[in-house]
Amino acid sequence: MKKAFLMALACLLLTGCGGAGEPPESATPEAIPQDTADTLPEPAPVEPISAPAVVTEGQAPEELYDLPTEIVSLYDWQTSGEPLALLAEIPEQEMALYGVADGDTPYVLFRWGDTLAEFPNWVIDTPKSVTPELLALDLDGDGAAEPVVACFQGGNQVSRYALHVLQQSSDTLTDCQLPESLYEEQLSALLTLSGSGETLTISLGSQSIEAALPEGVQAETLEHLWTGAFVSWSEAGGVLWLEDRPALYPEDSALASVVSLAVLSAQVSLSDGQFTLSDMTLQSKLS
Repeated sequence: MKKAFLMALACLLLTGCGGAGEPPESATPEAIPQDTADTLPEPAPVEPISAPAVVTEGQAPEELYDLPTEIVSLYDWQTSGEPLALLAEIPEQEMALYGVADGDTPYVLFRWGDTLAEFPNWVIDTPKSVTPELLALDLDGDGAAEPVVACFQGGNQVSRYALHVLQQSSDTLTDCQLPESLYEEQLSALLTLSGSGETLTISLGSQSIEAALPEGVQAETLEHLWTGAFVSWSEAGGVLWLEDRPALYPEDSALASVVSLAVLSAQVSLSDGQFTLSDMTLQSKLS
């Protein structure tokens, strides 16, 4: 009898006061270290992306122009039949952009100070007749403003503007155009997609948003978004910003129009012949 009592007492001591159904204190959640998440490194910001500018040297005019002084819209000029029009101007910077009629394809004549240069390859004639926008900004950080021109390129159900930055080169002007590949390919490659069903999660570095997909489009089938369908440029505090609205590729949707899903912005700079996009942010289209 005494032996049975001692065996029972030993069992009680082994199981502890909490009973056999409770784990030992060392295995409770409170005893597990909670600072694991605090020791993880914070997500790194998205690294800037760069690409060489598409460089074109302006052509010296072959004739003397009688330069107009009154600004007109591209639409009004095209309907007026005048051979030359002042489309944009910044008088204090001695910068002016003119349209020159040349058959069915008008082109640009630019004046900066005493220098005139023609750019026959600039596209300014589009069905919507959107007048080019002229800004004076210091994109290379040398303390002097350069002419920055955004030209509407139109497109089928899209809205995109080409970006030109002019620099003075000997006795003419040089056009540095931001290459489309910088936002169509490199920017698209930075976005990662996930989600399920008709809810798509779009991530840019540590930034993520959710977007509702059109009926019939499944998140699992999407690998890339179309950056370059909706491209515009804006100035804020002397800084130039790209705004791109990533969209579904037409082949990914049976809809009749292109659908944008988010708003992506990036600061634009130009140095040593290289355009760079930095300080990128991703936002919901509805924010």
